[in-house]
Amino acid sequence: MHLQSFSFKKGFRALGRCPKVVLTADRTLMSPYRGISLASFFGCAPALDFNRDHDSFWYHVLGNQVTPRVLFDFICNTIDHTNGHANYAPYGLRKVEAALLRDGYKREDVVIAHPDHVEKFIGPETDVVGTYEMDPLGMGPVTMTFTYGRKHMSYDEFYNRDLHYRINAAKARTGSKAKVVAGASGTWQYNYDPAKIEEYGLYGIVEGELGGIGPEIDGAAGPFFDALAAGEFDTANPFKKSQFKVEIKEFVRNDKTLHGRFIHYWNEPSVDEIPNIVNPSMHGMIEVMRGCGRGCKFCDVTLRPLRYYPVEKVQKEIEINMKYGGLKNAWVHSDDIFVYGLNPRTTKNMQPNREAIEELFEGIMATGIEHANPTHGTLAGAIADERLIPNLSKIIRSGPHNHIGIQCGFETGSIRLIGKYADRKLSPYRPDEWHWVVKNGIKTLNENYWVPAFTLIMGLDNDETPEDSWETIQLIHEIETEQPNSRFTATPLTFVPIGLLEKSDFYDIGNTMDAPKLGVMYKTWQHNFKYGIQRFMGKVGHDNPIKNWFFTQLASTLGGVPLSAMEKFARRKGAEHERVIEKIKANYW
Repeated sequence: MHLQSFSFKKGFRALGRCPKVVLTADRTLMSPYRGISLASFFGCAPALDFNRDHDSFWYHVLGNQVTPRVLFDFICNTIDHTNGHANYAPYGLRKVEAALLRDGYKREDVVIAHPDHVEKFIGPETDVVGTYEMDPLGMGPVTMTFTYGRKHMSYDEFYNRDLHYRINAAKARTGSKAKVVAGASGTWQYNYDPAKIEEYGLYGIVEGELGGIGPEIDGAAGPFFDALAAGEFDTANPFKKSQFKVEIKEFVRNDKTLHGRFIHYWNEPSVDEIPNIVNPSMHGMIEVMRGCGRGCKFCDVTLRPLRYYPVEKVQKEIEINMKYGGLKNAWVHSDDIFVYGLNPRTTKNMQPNREAIEELFEGIMATGIEHANPTHGTLAGAIADERLIPNLSKIIRSGPHNHIGIQCGFETGSIRLIGKYADRKLSPYRPDEWHWVVKNGIKTLNENYWVPAFTLIMGLDNDETPEDSWETIQLIHEIETEQPNSRFTATPLTFVPIGLLEKSDFYDIGNTMDAPKLGVMYKTWQHNFKYGIQRFMGKVGHDNPIKNWFFTQLASTLGGVPLSAMEKFARRKGAEHERVIEKIKANYW
């Protein structure tokens, strides 16, 4: 392992000073998760239950722990480091690192620190500590589902809190005046729990992502960090001409007034202005485009303009991961890979540009990597051109020993909801064809050894009726019946108000989950346990048979626990919830 740098062998203490900019992220974002597919979602698991009865059996066994920390830390293993420097880092942080170097910062002035060693780099010379935060307060859709609306503290929040405590302790010990700035796509959460701003000692919050998604700071990293260090964001001045806007927000919570400094940046860099990473990214992730163009109302990515990386730019980033990280795989990030290369304003019905997509993946595989999989794609895009998936599968060499995972938005089985909130997600098909699209999308992907990981939205815009929920349950059951050997997972997420629905309310799963929505949760987990874990989990990974067998056995042992927990929850809620569970067992199992 080697990082491009001046020399990390002696460390900054030996040089007598600390770097000006320290970038870092918490443990859940800096773990390879032992190479387990989809295990990166494990950070959403509940960590602590502060309301657990002290006389209960589980309190005497685990204390306040929900998911045992020893189990979580075993699966969420830490990444390697070189004298505290993270050998791999989230892609967004790598973009900011590259942008700072491009904009004139010296190599020794910019560090991406391992979360367990961040205090090594914070000292009197440090101007800024930037933290990359995807789900800092456990309010993400998956986490809100697993923690019943933050009734428990998730591991995402637990380790983010731990990171900030370490940073503050280091500042206090060294007398550092470094400004701590939180960035990345989860920073909106501080608007809903602003007390954490003071608790964590945050100087400022960038609303959006430090890197890949807006505000796209990698387009102006040098000026941004220069302004931070110079104190230009200390006050909000609406009359000062600047590409950055400072907003001092005031919050009133429980008769207490709180304040937070939020920094906004709206410009979108052109592809030529987006820097290439210079050191390895987590999971071998590289980016091929920004934006989406599908226009789903519940997603903010669709609000950003589409830009496509040329093949040569993609190849250069893969080569960095191979040369300096020893990686042999690439996570090909986009928000819909099947949109790559098309202009949604002029392309009829979002028809995929098959030639452009094939050229992209031919270029990716030409780098010599052994495995490539796109992170996201739509079912409609996958089947809109019948030659697309078969041709791509040949290029990336999918097969019985090389399954391709891809995350797809199932969203809902309700034709009413999909037509109201995501009609362009189906293009070139109509909303009333949604069930056909889902079934044929799964069939096409599975036939070519692709395994979709579906996400569903519970309480979409607080508009989901019992009939909508049962339509979702029915659709999943029909797929299982008509395609008994189908391979997919389905994870329900609680509705979070972003995108065009940002003025809506959160779906409060902890207090307002009616019986049919519990049924959706129960059915999806029953499917994941019966079909995902018991039938095909052990068949999709062949890199390490012993490891695959071990984790399959572990998942089989623990996989039934959520089902039992939901059954217990139903008994607690009453007869209506119990009847839904029994109906699913009798008619949809």
